[in-house]
Amino acid sequence: MKRKYFLPLLLIVGLAACNNGVSDQGHSAVDTSINSMPTSESSSIFSDDTSAYSYYSSVSVPTASEIEEPVNTGDFSLTTSDGAFSKENNIYTITKAGIYTAQGVLEGQILIKAGDDDVVELHLNGATITYDKDSPIKALSGDKLEVSAKSGSKNLVKDLRSVKVTDDETVGEGAINAKIDLKLKGSGTLVVVGSYNNGVHTSDDLTIQNLTLQATAANNALKGNDTITIKSGTIYANSVNGQGIKTKNTNVSSKGNQRGIIEINGGTIYVDSLYDGIEASYNVVINQSDDTVPTNITIKSGSKSSYYNRTSFDTTASAKGIKADNEITINKGTIVISASDDAIHANYGDAFDNGGTGIGNITINGGSISIASGDDGLHADNTLDIKGGYIVVTGATEGFEANHIKISGGESHIYGTDDGVNASKKINETPSVIVSGGILDVSVSSGDTDGIDSNGNYEQTGGIVISRGSQGSRGSGMSTGLDCDGTASISGGTFIAFNGMEKTPSVTSSVLKAATQSNSQGGGPGGGGFPGGRNATTYTFQAGNYTISGADLHLSFTNNYVYGSFIIYSSALLLNNEYTLAVNGSKVLSWTQTSASVTIAKS
Repeated sequence: MKRKYFLPLLLIVGLAACNNGVSDQGHSAVDTSINSMPTSESSSIFSDDTSAYSYYSSVSVPTASEIEEPVNTGDFSLTTSDGAFSKENNIYTITKAGIYTAQGVLEGQILIKAGDDDVVELHLNGATITYDKDSPIKALSGDKLEVSAKSGSKNLVKDLRSVKVTDDETVGEGAINAKIDLKLKGSGTLVVVGSYNNGVHTSDDLTIQNLTLQATAANNALKGNDTITIKSGTIYANSVNGQGIKTKNTNVSSKGNQRGIIEINGGTIYVDSLYDGIEASYNVVINQSDDTVPTNITIKSGSKSSYYNRTSFDTTASAKGIKADNEITINKGTIVISASDDAIHANYGDAFDNGGTGIGNITINGGSISIASGDDGLHADNTLDIKGGYIVVTGATEGFEANHIKISGGESHIYGTDDGVNASKKINETPSVIVSGGILDVSVSSGDTDGIDSNGNYEQTGGIVISRGSQGSRGSGMSTGLDCDGTASISGGTFIAFNGMEKTPSVTSSVLKAATQSNSQGGGPGGGGFPGGRNATTYTFQAGNYTISGADLHLSFTNNYVYGSFIIYSSALLLNNEYTLAVNGSKVLSWTQTSASVTIAKS
């Protein structure tokens, strides 16, 4: 059973991109200043109440009841100047390539039975098409069906059948159903209601461009068995009892194209689904191909969904925000996810029809990502690779979880109710956390919680890490900024820990250390300033905006809770230089780095 939490709000204060230079002594300079969180759609995930936060917090996604079905009037007409069709009762059958225009109200079906090389373009210009026996629009043969919502028009395609209970291959799976490639386009509006099963369904490739598409379905809102490509437009995908956007196949086409990929290159996409918001049978790729067509994705899924029903919700089913059975790559765009399961998840080991198995990787190259999750924020069964981007996990059981976690760039802020960053054994390899660049800022709740917990090794060669153990002025000797079961080493960059480190890392000569004396904890075990002791000095680091300054080190960050000890390892610390730690402009600590390791006496 999934654990559910109500989480205190972590007010994230961003760190500016780090300008790493090299001083004449050979140490890396660190100079960062406080920035507020970037203004973007990602801010909508935060509660207006700054005293509390939960992953049930509001994310603005229109629900099915808020999407109005357009009302069209007039007799139905289907016209063409270059095609051919026949009419029998209320069934219009298109048999040839060409451009067709539909207008008015039809209680029946448009059926496409064209030649194998034929492209049929169906223009909807104020059309309402409903049917109670099959899919209102259905393509059985042809090369491609293109459905275009004409400029200024509002169109409705509504499946009037009752919810599917048994398989029936003689009828279509969606309100718009194609056994060929399907493209939805235009500058008008298309509302699709799939009461039987899916909203839009194609056995092949689905492409969406420009139009405003509102798809609501009993099962999957948008399903392209082979691939789904979204180029632009405004899309609402609402699933009452399934996934929002989904692919199925994992084989390779006759042209050598891998199937099962969902690619988003632009547009504004809202997904509201009972189970997975976006589910790819192979890969998910999120880009922004044209800066004039930004990519904005908002997802709520699982118990966050508008369609969540506790009497019917399958707690064993997947209710993730974005899930892929192989890889997820995010290059650009703004993504907001509120999910009761993992927000972004990649599987390892799934068998594919192409003969391979899932590799379970997530790669973040850029973009702005905001996450509130009832389980993990970013979860890769194999490797989570953060190379860029701005990531905020406002609440999750574990913010980042993977077998291997690599951070070489970007800016990540995490609040976890368990561990903030957790390298746990998902595959048969020693887990690891490797930091070579970027900014990682981690806080956790009270209890047996670690900022960073590696069930294997920890290695840092660069970047800035601020990691806090369990909240409280004393914290817990077993709940620290770094818990490492294997080896821990720091050869570059800056690592700051509040409430201690479970294991003292090995360091190179370029990395110097300063730490407060240990808190008195009754002699409990723990390294890095947590051995306890009868005469130990007590420190209290209150919540507030902190700065560290001196020589080549100038760093700003925020603590939202109280802590009892401070440690810094940094290649920017220089011998015989003075340093100050201040909160809200008032000095808390000061020291002179007289040696490679300095104990800071309480003034």
